[in-house]
Amino acid sequence: MLCAVMPAFAEVRIGGEFDYYMVNGFDSDNAASFADKWDKGELDFRASAGDCSRVLIEIEEDGSWDDGKGTSPEGTPSINYFRVQTDWGKFFGLEEASINTDIGLYSYQTFDRVHFTGFGYEYSENFSNPYMPKDFGFKLSLSFLGGLVQPYYTMSFDTVQATDNKGKATPDGEATYMIGSGFDFKSIGLPLWLEAYFMKGTAKDANQFGIEAMYDLAVGSMKITLGGFYLNFTKAQRSRWSDRSADADDRGSLWGFGTRFAMSGFAIDITGAGQLGEDYYGKGNYSPFSVLAVDAEYFFLNWLGLNAGTAFAFGDYKELSGDKTLQSIEAGVVVKPSRGVLYKVGYIYVDKDVAAGPGTLFRTLNTKKVTAEKGGLYFTTKIDF
Repeated sequence: MLCAVMPAFAEVRIGGEFDYYMVNGFDSDNAASFADKWDKGELDFRASAGDCSRVLIEIEEDGSWDDGKGTSPEGTPSINYFRVQTDWGKFFGLEEASINTDIGLYSYQTFDRVHFTGFGYEYSENFSNPYMPKDFGFKLSLSFLGGLVQPYYTMSFDTVQATDNKGKATPDGEATYMIGSGFDFKSIGLPLWLEAYFMKGTAKDANQFGIEAMYDLAVGSMKITLGGFYLNFTKAQRSRWSDRSADADDRGSLWGFGTRFAMSGFAIDITGAGQLGEDYYGKGNYSPFSVLAVDAEYFFLNWLGLNAGTAFAFGDYKELSGDKTLQSIEAGVVVKPSRGVLYKVGYIYVDKDVAAGPGTLFRTLNTKKVTAEKGGLYFTTKIDF
């Protein structure tokens, strides 16, 4: 049955997320210090438009605090995205395949299936889930063979902002595109997810190719998730942040994995990542195995639990990050009084030599990252609604 042609707005839903953290501890000179940040404030609006389309709007302020003041968020809330999604398969009455479009101002991205711990590696989550520049564009997604094959194509145009050398806009009006496909083998009884994609970069020759896999397994009451990714890209892509004279013909690779074991209120996450290539960062910090992080939690009540974790650096990357194998240790108490509300109180230790370095290993504290600049007692809150 075809969808209604005239749009009828209904079922408007409003949601959002608010994150905040504070750390009261010591800086690298062992002087008393205090740091806090309004990590995120966003409002999401979703409204149906007829039977086949919906409109999505997000207003967000990620809240960098004024330096030296810490009294009010910096910046003005702005539209993070404005999207119109349409189910054309439903419109045309298709039963064996689905056709969907997503058009508007947005940062289009891959499926994002691999799980990583709260301890992270600066580039691992972004690289395992590459995204297009936030600009006006569209995404076409297909699904057929019972959802086994899910190809997509997305393109964005230079309509909103000029190139800022950080991949936030396409240069010289040139379109940026990404093409790929997910493969969900659950449709044939195998709990395996695969994805492959190619993205045309926002700088000359800075294209990237990636593959991603995730496997879910249940053994009795234990749930196991195994995920990993591999990304190949040009040296020029990373030279924006380091060696600006990098040869664009040199290519490097990043790989990473995430695993999760969960059973009876207990869960442990393990993350690893590494870099392959000819010193494509320009600072000698490539290493086939760069970082390992372990994060564990135990909820002895539905609303109350403990969380702890640690992170390690290896190889050339260790030398860049304070020349310390042990990067940080953290432990805290987690309280979830209701669905969508989380509080956490704990202590994070960061070596002073690491704190004086680049601080590319970080602890998310269940919100966004707390960089390795300060350690000490902390409090975080995260509210989803």
